[in-house]
This record gives sequence, structure tokens and C-alpha cells, in this order.
Amino acid sequence: TAEAGVPRVLRPGTRPLAFLLGFGPSSGFHDSYRYGYGNGCGKGNGNPYCGYGGWYGGYGAFKVTQEFMGHFSGNASGAALGILMNQEFAGSYFGLNIAPKFTYDIQIKRDLGLYISPHFSLGYHLSHYNYGYYNGFGYGAANYHAANIQTGVAVKLILDDRWLVWAQPLGFDITVGPGNYYCGNGVPGCGTYSRARYDFLLGGGVTF
Repeated sequence: TAEAGVPRVLRPGTRPLAFLLGFGPSSGFHDSYRYGYGNGCGKGNGNPYCGYGGWYGGYGAFKVTQEFMGHFSGNASGAALGILMNQEFAGSYFGLNIAPKFTYDIQIKRDLGLYISPHFSLGYHLSHYNYGYYNGFGYGAANYHAANIQTGVAVKLILDDRWLVWAQPLGFDITVGPGNYYCGNGVPGCGTYSRARYDFLLGGGVTF
């Protein structure tokens, strides 16, 4: 049979729950940071995260991600809901995302534990900065709060009906928040800001 041609270690997953851990660059699109009336990175040279693309500049970061998810099907395929958490690191910047996440794991071959996994999440974002002064204004260790949207497509391979490895070659991370992100808490007349990133993530996990 066709199933007999697939090694047992590569058979489809029968366990509905999974915990995933991953990491990789979250690259800021060049000049993607928009603040109210224009480019927030055009306000001076004091901000080390502006003016350049890549995972450090352009509001990029190195991202670590954790996810717990459960499938409605009772196995490792189909629709799943979970909780997503990210930590982001770039110099004196630290970011945190927490969000519910919807995933649909599409098994591409009946007897093979390989899945294409489009996903979407909408949740909370925290930005923490500790770079002191920017353009003559003291920001210190400031915290800013926003909404975060993440979407993309991952590839997952289940091993021995227990372990999995995964890669997300296509992922987008968009943050939208109130104007006090730039002006500082309590300063009036500030517009909404937005920031866009491209994520490339690799990781592993366990199913149960």
C-alpha cells in the first residue's frame, strides 16, 4: 500500500495538542514606521532603530516565540485555536506580544505527517525602551501599548507522532498603537503610529 511506503516516524500525527517553540529575525521594512502625519523615523538621528531595514534597524528585532494550540479534529490536522506569545530583542528595546491565534493545518498527503499551516492572530503588544534621550527629549524606561496582528504560512513535519519541526518562511507582523508611543505619555496632538515587519522563524515542538 501507499502507506506502507512511508516510514513510521513520518506518519501523520494523531495527537490534537501541541506546544511550539521557535526563533528568528523579525525584519523591519525600510521606513515602515509611520507616526501620525508622516515617517516617525524622520524626526532625528537619536533613535537607533530608524532609517535602516533589516532585523535591527527599521524597527526590527530578534524574535523568540512560544505557542500552545489544540485541534478541533482530535488529531494534528485541521482548525486549531491557541495562545501565542513572542519576546523581541533589539539593543535597548524589548517587545512582548500575547494573542489568541487561529491556525489551519493542511495535511498535504494522506499518509505523511507534513502540513501547510496558514495562521492569523490579533492581540496585545508591549514596547519597552530604555535609550535615555531621543532628539532632546527624555524617554527613559518607557512602556507603550498597542495592538498586534500576525499572519503567515508555516510548514510543519511531525516525527514519530510526538515531536515536530517547523519553519515559517512567510510571516508578517504589524503593530498599530496610539500616538503617545512617540510623544510620550500625556502629550496631546499625537497621531496613530504603525510598524510592519517580515518574520522568518524556525523551531520545534511536542504534540500530546
